[in-house]
Amino acid sequence: MKYFWVAVAIFIAAAVFAQPSDIDPRYRTIDEVFTEVSALADTYSTICYVETLGFSAVDSIPIIGVKLSHNAFLDEDESVVLIVGGQHANEPSGTETVMWLLHYLTSHYGSVPDVTRWLDSLQLWFIPIVNVDGRQIVMNESSPHSLMWRKTNRDNNENGEFDFGIDGVDPNRNYEYKWDEYNDTLWSSPNYKGPYVWSENCVVTVRDFIELYRPTALLDLHSPDSTGGNKLWFCWFDTSLGAYHSGGFPHYLNVAMELAANTETEIDGQYYEYTAAYNIKPKLQLWSYWFTGTCSIIMEITNQCFWTGDTVDTVAARVGRGLFYIFDRMFYAGLVVKAFDSENSLPLCAEIIIDGVTDTTFPARLCDYHGRFHRFLYPGTYTVHIKYDTLEQVFENISINNDSNTYIEADFPGANVKEIVQNSDCDIKLFADKVFFTAFRGTVEIFDVIGHKVFEKKFDRSLEILRNRFPEGVYFARLTTNSKTIKKKFIAIK
Repeated sequence: MKYFWVAVAIFIAAAVFAQPSDIDPRYRTIDEVFTEVSALADTYSTICYVETLGFSAVDSIPIIGVKLSHNAFLDEDESVVLIVGGQHANEPSGTETVMWLLHYLTSHYGSVPDVTRWLDSLQLWFIPIVNVDGRQIVMNESSPHSLMWRKTNRDNNENGEFDFGIDGVDPNRNYEYKWDEYNDTLWSSPNYKGPYVWSENCVVTVRDFIELYRPTALLDLHSPDSTGGNKLWFCWFDTSLGAYHSGGFPHYLNVAMELAANTETEIDGQYYEYTAAYNIKPKLQLWSYWFTGTCSIIMEITNQCFWTGDTVDTVAARVGRGLFYIFDRMFYAGLVVKAFDSENSLPLCAEIIIDGVTDTTFPARLCDYHGRFHRFLYPGTYTVHIKYDTLEQVFENISINNDSNTYIEADFPGANVKEIVQNSDCDIKLFADKVFFTAFRGTVEIFDVIGHKVFEKKFDRSLEILRNRFPEGVYFARLTTNSKTIKKKFIAIK
């Protein structure tokens, strides 16, 4: 929470947003989001934690994450759900849904049994606004302001000014998967993919979160501008093969069907449609599925970008209630693996291969830094391979059912000796534009000059942090491993 307040104080000192006249005041400004989540974290301090995950590239606006969980300040070994709003600047309904969920879940913890069970057993993470620079343009009272701006505000022609016909990158076309193949390279296009993959700070922020936490489920909330709303897409249909992908079908089809059936549209008695996404664009949903295997679902909530009146609130509430299904789904028809080294009492980032499900041509499906792996599976019997380095354990006839999750423990005694030895080989290197950390497994903490922690992250092998992600000033970096701690001072520059 300290990191969040330092970042917000710096940001608000530079700019305070007013509500533009062409947007219903029920849609929150960035200031209002910051103010409300900080109030929730103060009021419900044991179950609500706010962290600044990164900063936008142009205006250095904080990109915040909110975690709801029992003992929210502790990094507990629990499965993760991630709900993302505001990738596209002109799609505020996702942010409103996140805010509705934050208010409902915090206020009903301890009194509603389901809510209490969710927060006692899971980490529920929310990113209310990913594309904060773009949202600033939509929510500005004066120029630059555009109700339908969807991109970031990257200065594509580097003239030092914001130009509506030239600048900006579509953050949901800046992800690695299929980026090279995607051919929208015109600056003026609303779908411009950017000068290079991962060019946008907000996209890197989401990527880093997913790489670290490896969520079981990811819900990406959008509002339509060119496609029909009240619909959701699961991963995925492979267009080159003309078939559903084995990792998603029927496992995530089943989840999508149930989520759609639980999510009511703005018309009473009508519910969402569902279909498989095509694997042809560099989107968050497709990248996260390809990279980690998470159950990635994109939701086009409502059938227009902006509403007026009570509909603004009812849309958020209806979608929020629909997402309760995902929280319940975390407790059954899933495989949960715990990989560890009992000799050294350490978790292992083991690889999980499920016969008939895992596509081994994709990046490895790994346990998180707690040694936990959790994914949804269609009820049935499976063979599971758990690999660590040259070691492997095979579990046959693993039954998945609709009553509960199935748990496997994989102990590799002594396997982590190599990691302990390599942890001693750690370093912090300073470059002109970045700070580079190396360790087989370590934790990076960054503090400002008055001692407030402004960044913390666990990583494997290496971590690169651009200096310009922080407001200008002097900072201290601390790298901690199992056997060593080192510190260095650096200056953040623009």
